[in-house]
Amino acid sequence: MLENYLQIPNRTLRFAQVQIDTQTYLEIQYRQNKSYTKLILTMNSSRQLIRIRNKKMMGNKYYSNNTQKFGKGIYKNKDYIWNKNIKEITMKFHYAKEIHLQLGFYIHYTHISRKKYFIKYKNNFKLTAKFQILKCSYLISCQNLSFKDFKQYNMNIVNIQRQQELCTNFYKIVLKIQIYRYQFQYDPPLLKQQQTANYGEILKVSKEGMKDLLKVFLTQNYSIYSPTRIYRTLLGVIVIDGDTYSIYIDEKAVVKPGDAEYTGLIGRIFKMRLRQQKFIEISRKYFDPKNLTKFDQQGLQILSGVMCNLVSLEEVGKYYINIDSAFKVLRQSTFVEDLRNAKGNYQQFEGLVVMTVYNYKFYRLINVDTTKTPKSEFLMQDGKNLSFIDYYQSKYNLKIKDVNQPLLSCQEKSRYGVQKVIYLVPEICVATGLTDKMRANFQTMKQLSTITKPKGQERVTMANKFIQGFQQSEDLLKLWNIQLDQQCLKVDSSKINAGSLLMGNQSIPIETANLDRDTQTQMFKTSLLENWCLLSHANDNQLVNEFQNSLRESIDYCKFPCKPPKQMTVNSQKIQDWINCCQQIANNFMGSEKVQLILLVLQGPKKNSPIYSDLKRFLVNLCPIPSQVVMNSTIVTAIGGHTTLSLQKLCIKLLNQINAKLGGTPWAISDMPLTDAPTMICGMDIYHQTMRGKNSVLSFVSTEDKYFSTYRTQTQLMDVGNEFGFNLCPILLRSIQSFAGEKKTQFPERIIIYRDGVSNSQAKVVIESEINQFRQAIDLAKKEFNIDKDIKLILISVNKKVGAKFYAGERNLDNPPQGTLIDTQICQNNKDFYLISQKATAGTVQPTHYHVLVNDITEDPHIFKKLQVLSYKLCYLYFNFTGAIKIPAPIQYAHVCSNFIGDRYDPKDPKSLIKSNDQLNKRRSLFFI
Repeated sequence: MLENYLQIPNRTLRFAQVQIDTQTYLEIQYRQNKSYTKLILTMNSSRQLIRIRNKKMMGNKYYSNNTQKFGKGIYKNKDYIWNKNIKEITMKFHYAKEIHLQLGFYIHYTHISRKKYFIKYKNNFKLTAKFQILKCSYLISCQNLSFKDFKQYNMNIVNIQRQQELCTNFYKIVLKIQIYRYQFQYDPPLLKQQQTANYGEILKVSKEGMKDLLKVFLTQNYSIYSPTRIYRTLLGVIVIDGDTYSIYIDEKAVVKPGDAEYTGLIGRIFKMRLRQQKFIEISRKYFDPKNLTKFDQQGLQILSGVMCNLVSLEEVGKYYINIDSAFKVLRQSTFVEDLRNAKGNYQQFEGLVVMTVYNYKFYRLINVDTTKTPKSEFLMQDGKNLSFIDYYQSKYNLKIKDVNQPLLSCQEKSRYGVQKVIYLVPEICVATGLTDKMRANFQTMKQLSTITKPKGQERVTMANKFIQGFQQSEDLLKLWNIQLDQQCLKVDSSKINAGSLLMGNQSIPIETANLDRDTQTQMFKTSLLENWCLLSHANDNQLVNEFQNSLRESIDYCKFPCKPPKQMTVNSQKIQDWINCCQQIANNFMGSEKVQLILLVLQGPKKNSPIYSDLKRFLVNLCPIPSQVVMNSTIVTAIGGHTTLSLQKLCIKLLNQINAKLGGTPWAISDMPLTDAPTMICGMDIYHQTMRGKNSVLSFVSTEDKYFSTYRTQTQLMDVGNEFGFNLCPILLRSIQSFAGEKKTQFPERIIIYRDGVSNSQAKVVIESEINQFRQAIDLAKKEFNIDKDIKLILISVNKKVGAKFYAGERNLDNPPQGTLIDTQICQNNKDFYLISQKATAGTVQPTHYHVLVNDITEDPHIFKKLQVLSYKLCYLYFNFTGAIKIPAPIQYAHVCSNFIGDRYDPKDPKSLIKSNDQLNKRRSLFFI
């Protein structure tokens, strides 16, 4: 059921949002002392087939009568009349209990008597399909609500339909205890420096006494925690510098569920239990070294385990454990064989993760050190020098066979975050992950997916088995009075209706259409493409001619306003020759600002194309011209399909990208919420490549139209590994100035920022640092342009790497449908929600977690629902894909832009940095897609 609540006294009126290609006036009247309903439909077209069924109630049973059909021609029956020249139909239903109107929608009416109410509903919608019944209903309220508010309310909160219960991979933690915090007291008092210096000895003296009194306890930051309550007690004595001190334990506080301190303790207890089960921890995932599946034909093996996270709802004092399957792909061959196959090209291994076979520890490879061998010696902690051969023989009883192999320089991170370099012998290491060649092998990936992409039922079975083993501990969990539910948590869900894609003069219903096929049509908004050029290698002339013929047909088919391109060729693979040709194109058109687009056909695969990055850098930094690249191998693959459709499909996708790079809008979404006032939506993401010592890159994109489809792009180089943005004030200020345009006549009343996800612990830093910068930018904009109105700010953290999983069905668990929304048991009220926007073709779909960090629009009680609908609809506005992606388009554009720049930046060469260009921003060009 759709859920929008506006209270009617004592009763509820139910009806559905009408979806027809006409203007519809729906008038429902209640007359005092009369029991009838008058329904008026006004149509601007008489070519619809309508069926009305009136259900009456006799005693306790329903029966149907007065079923009429209205179509072409004239039909008359009592209160019903329909004429192809008369565009209004009036119906009276005496003593009606339910009215069903079938025209792609339902209307449910519950009779109310003795009081008079009046609702009028008017809107424009498109017919999805004749006779299709949309089984959805609104629960609408009508108390102190004007027609204007009512219309706006319905336009912005659309189609959130209540679904069935979903199974999850969350298990409830039942906590029946309070935890008591104790500290040591000393008589006579000890100085703080003395306590710190002698704390180890103090613990040693006190340990036996605490075991007898507390039974179970934890120590952390000079505090002792236990579920047992005791009062001030003497534990023992200690002699320090010749003086004797008595050690007492004294209660300092009661830690209750919901406290951050309590949450940290529960998490630590669970980690202790995992260590008891002898799991190997790798990046917060836990693996059983005995659980290996071998794929001998592919030379691979898969290590299976679990990802286990503690989820705390501290506001209500509830805790859950989140359990999901985890897998690590290992090579069967040792790393020394990989080195031999590399034939001296060791640079390709930088950043690779390797595992030592003797203790299952993982390290990230810095480089291959050819100056060291197993015969090299290193300094032991006892001050003695020992060779690697002797070390492994004495400690692990391993004999190194190849004594001349180079050593691996690896990075090890200690428990305190300190990084140090260690050396490993390749012969006793295996590489993790897949090579590019393995990923390109369809059969290999298909076989691996049988293990790495389990279905919902398999994941639930695995999680239940893990819970059962987890609770077998007779000591730890029971001593702390912690219990886990044996069955997974079930949560309520809702379904958001995606609406329709608006293209050309038609509306394409998203949920019933084949978007790949149906979007091959006229685009929503285009501009005339006149001055453009197609540049290719001379050897590809025949291939380019065939491609150009198909492109011309696609241009005509999509009604794209476009003149034929000028065609040029380069008979060289040298980057300078291609750059000179691009410069010549700009000169021929009297400057780069006159050139609308260069379409490049390059040779080789895109990632390994020798000139791709250099050409893109030149066409952004030095000669700012929007460019679209297509690889000749891509064209060959499309032609090799032996059908013109595959090549045509490629051409239409290219036209979509070209249109976006020209500042056009390939498609829009119907019923987009928060469009009743000027609204700017921003996306922010930060690129990291810390292992290679690369600078982080912040990308910030902001919309400038009511369809949320044209963008301004800004980038900023930051320190290595920096997760939080700085200098955000001038960035947002420039976005506001650009939104206002040259005339400075319209300013955003709302700014909604989608930020790449941060953890709960980092959220506080974001609020304290980044929010202040955003508010400062808003204050400066209001002062600069003399804006009296408040500019409301909303900041949403978007985390796509979450462990949560949701399964639909009772026996055969499967993926929930696109648009599934979860905002109930495992979420905080009006603060966060999970959304499944993308469609998964294999395995289990992964939801995206949205956390509203800041929300200034407090006067609208339905703003949270509007943000949910907005977030889902924005997932359809990424113009590189015709369906929904995992995250809203603004943050995906920011992600693609930051990676586009970060991957091509070499810190040793400052000129390699690609910078966002004002000339491209004036064109509203998505130059990076």
